[in-house]
Amino acid sequence: MLIGLEDIFLHQKPDVVITFGDTNTTLATGLAATKLNIPVAHVEAGLRSHNREMPEEINRILTDHISDYLFAPTLNAMENIKSENLYGKPFLVGDVMYDSLLYYGKIAEQKSRILKNLKLKQKEYILLTLHRPYNVDNIQKLQNIFSALKQTKRFIVLPVHPRTCKMIESTNTIIPENISIIEPLGYLDFIFLQKHSEKIITDSGGIQKEAYLNGIPCITIRPETEWIETVKAGWNVLVGDKKDQLIENCLHFKPSHNRPRYFGDGDSSKKIISILESHL
Repeated sequence: MLIGLEDIFLHQKPDVVITFGDTNTTLATGLAATKLNIPVAHVEAGLRSHNREMPEEINRILTDHISDYLFAPTLNAMENIKSENLYGKPFLVGDVMYDSLLYYGKIAEQKSRILKNLKLKQKEYILLTLHRPYNVDNIQKLQNIFSALKQTKRFIVLPVHPRTCKMIESTNTIIPENISIIEPLGYLDFIFLQKHSEKIITDSGGIQKEAYLNGIPCITIRPETEWIETVKAGWNVLVGDKKDQLIENCLHFKPSHNRPRYFGDGDSSKKIISILESHL
């Protein structure tokens, strides 16, 4: 990635390179630009799970430390940036994923036929996603999750991640009858499936946030989260690997609070462009 990106940057000669999120690509983009003395803007800066066993945590920390512009999605992210005394200039802009969800959510409502194709009714299914290595690479943990969900007797839809699918197939794991495994979905079908679910069970950071923005109760199979705002507001509950808590919340978790606008107003992209134009 470093070699390929360097070739692109040398050819394109950008005024600034914008890198988003916390993947390996995020870090590679930031490193390649920094080595060529091109300003780097990190969108979704300042997030911290404080769990260094997550590859994403290392990626986001390193990217933040080499960035010139730090675009934070939340007040908590801003506080993390200030506490680490980072080099770059911090800006609170809100979350670009909210921009995306608002824009594509309308398109999904018009185009998606996923409920009809899967013969599902609104609010009569729970959506499950699993992909974190510490949940799916350990067969005992994965089987405990399936065992707990079997006991709930709730109808659950699982668009299966390749990592999870590989583990299930290699260990001949039996899937409970109340869990329907389907192929991975495109973005429009997936956000439509999220929006009309009763609850979401996940180990994904992004899906926790999308659940909050869509007003869907979320149960997170992790002991920590980058999106502590969703837990603070009472719309997300962390169950870790506690089987009894997963069962209890799957059956009875119901948020009792409003959803504060922690993630901005859906105009984060415009704010970012405005800031960059004024500084470059």
